[in-house]
Amino acid sequence: MLAFAYLLYTHNKYTTMESKIIFALDVYDYNTAMELARTVGEKVFAIKINWPVILENGIKIVRDLSKYANIICDFKLADIDNTVSMITTKVKEYGGYGIISHSFTGLNSLKAVVKSAGNMKVFSVVSMSQESYLDNITEELIKISREAGVYGLVAPGNRPYYLKKVKELSEGLKIISPGVGAQGGDIVNAMLLGSDYVIIGRSIYNSLDPLGTLEGFSSSINNKLNK
Repeated sequence: MLAFAYLLYTHNKYTTMESKIIFALDVYDYNTAMELARTVGEKVFAIKINWPVILENGIKIVRDLSKYANIICDFKLADIDNTVSMITTKVKEYGGYGIISHSFTGLNSLKAVVKSAGNMKVFSVVSMSQESYLDNITEELIKISREAGVYGLVAPGNRPYYLKKVKELSEGLKIISPGVGAQGGDIVNAMLLGSDYVIIGRSIYNSLDPLGTLEGFSSSINNKLNK
C-alpha cells in the first residue's frame, strides 16, 4: 500500500510540471544515467529510456530513475498480444509512467498494450524521425491508435510534413516528437506544428553542461511561444 501511495505521489509530482521537454536518456552506464536523472529530472516533463540502459542494467532501473522524473519506456513494442501484455505489465510493476508501442502490428496488439497499461500512458508510433515504410500508412496507423485508446502519438519533430499531418488527424491525442536537436529538428517549429512535448537526448547528455543546455531549450520555448 505504501509503495502504491509513493507511485501516485511521484506521478502527480512530476506531471504537474510545465516543461514541454522529454529527456531521452540513451546511455548504458548506471551511474551516468542516475546522475543525469538527478540533474535534469525536475526540469523536464519526463525521462524517456530505451533498450541500451535496460539491457545493461535490467528493468529495475525504471524504479530507480522514477525517483527523479516520470519514466517513459521507449520499447517500441511489436509482437503478439500476450508478449506485449507481459512487457507492459512489467513496466507498470516497476513504476513506469508511460510506454511506447508500435502500431503497425495491428489493433489487437495495441489494444493489449492499452489494457495491460492500466493508468500508465501508452504512446504509439505513427511516423518516425527518419524515412520508413510507416510514411506510406501513417493515416491508417493513426486510426488504429485512436481506436485502441492510446494516450498519445509519436510523430517526428524534424519532418514537418508528417508532424503536421499527424496533428491534423490526432483528434486531441497528445503528440510527443523525437528528431529535435541532433537529428536537425527545431524545437519551436515542432511545437508550432503540433508537438505537445519534444524529445531531446544527445544534445543534452553529450553536452559539457547538460542542465544549462536543457535550460537553453526551455528558454527558446518560453521566449518564442509565450509572447
